[in-house]
Amino acid sequence: MLRSARLIGALIALVAGALMLAIPASGQEGERLAVSIELTGSIDPATERWMSNALEDAADDGAALVIVRLDTPGGLDTAMRAIVQDIIAAPMPVVVYVSPDGARAASAGLFVTQAGDVAAMAPQTNIGSASPITIGGDDVGEVLGRKVENDAAAYVRALAEEHGRDAELAEEMVREATNVTAQEALDAGLVDVVARSQEELLSELDGFRVQGPKAGTLDTDGLRVEERDMPLQYDILQLLVNPNIAYLLLIAGVLGLAIELLSPGLIFPGSIGLVSFVLGLYGTAQLPVTAAGILLLVLGVGMIIAEAHLPTSGVLGALGVVALAVAGLLLFDTDSEGFGISIPLVLGIAIFFGGGLAIVVSKVVEARRNPVYTGHEELVGREGVVRVALDPVGQAFVEGALWRAELTDPDLAPVATGVRVRVESVDGLTLMVRRMADDEEAATQPREGET
Repeated sequence: MLRSARLIGALIALVAGALMLAIPASGQEGERLAVSIELTGSIDPATERWMSNALEDAADDGAALVIVRLDTPGGLDTAMRAIVQDIIAAPMPVVVYVSPDGARAASAGLFVTQAGDVAAMAPQTNIGSASPITIGGDDVGEVLGRKVENDAAAYVRALAEEHGRDAELAEEMVREATNVTAQEALDAGLVDVVARSQEELLSELDGFRVQGPKAGTLDTDGLRVEERDMPLQYDILQLLVNPNIAYLLLIAGVLGLAIELLSPGLIFPGSIGLVSFVLGLYGTAQLPVTAAGILLLVLGVGMIIAEAHLPTSGVLGALGVVALAVAGLLLFDTDSEGFGISIPLVLGIAIFFGGGLAIVVSKVVEARRNPVYTGHEELVGREGVVRVALDPVGQAFVEGALWRAELTDPDLAPVATGVRVRVESVDGLTLMVRRMADDEEAATQPREGET
């Protein structure tokens, strides 16, 4: 009976627990989510991958709205277009919010802003300056420039028109590099909202009518905002896809591997070189590279290595240094601000290799000027001490060994024990020596037993 009561009690507790799990907590019932995503720095493969994953995660979490907090100087065209496509494909409305105060949506940032279902800015921000430029910051060029410019202008015009914004001003920012403040952009109809904070932004957007493919009225009242900043792995990836870092890692990798090949068994240079080369190769693979840059990089390293084996007096090495410098300038094919290799970095690497090469060449030249000694001939010019009096033949202690020694001038015999001598030549296993000048007085002293 008691056992039955216990079983019934356990069943009741189990059913009660299941019911409690099935009933949502009062604080979560009907709660709606807004995800706020950070997008800062240059627009590159790292930020594009982060945006893609973040928007996908927000969709999986059932977010009603996504806010992209944007602050960028621009970036790669390919990465920008991928982000635009991700924003357009997102199932929920996406608000692109240029913030905080002091932030900017320059160059590629203009396109990302116009892709948003809502374009918003903080008061002290700016937007524009979207003219296509080369790595060095110059105009693309007349013919190619027109093609690139017309393509970019048509692209941003289409994005602006789709959301009912000022397409003329957007196009002008591409063709004339126009840049405006947040208030000017609002007055011109280029953006939809100016808000000082994210909270104010959500308040302003309550009841806002979205235009475009996701047309509808926003209901932002009561949204729970969850901020998601770019994780560490994307920060690391962003570092690796920096052209300067990728170029430096490639150079360090090739140098380390070259040292290991020239001096097998050192381990450390080879290990560091291999890791650096793999990381540099990964970063480079994410960026648009040129065949000329890669070829010059390989050629430059090959010339420097060849200099260590061929007697060219630094000619090959100097050409290799020049090739490395030019490779750095031509390695990446981008038309985006901030994605060229720094000229000071290229010059620094050239000076480093050039200085090292100069030291090596000077040592080689010095070594070639020195007389070549082999075998016992290296004893010529060495000093020693007489151990068995030279009369004119005896023994002398030279370079840690006892040798048969003979005076070059027999008329100077005898030379007593303890007198210092210098090796003049080598005759088989006999050292031809002469007494040191400062030992002449000692050499002329009578030997023991003489008067």
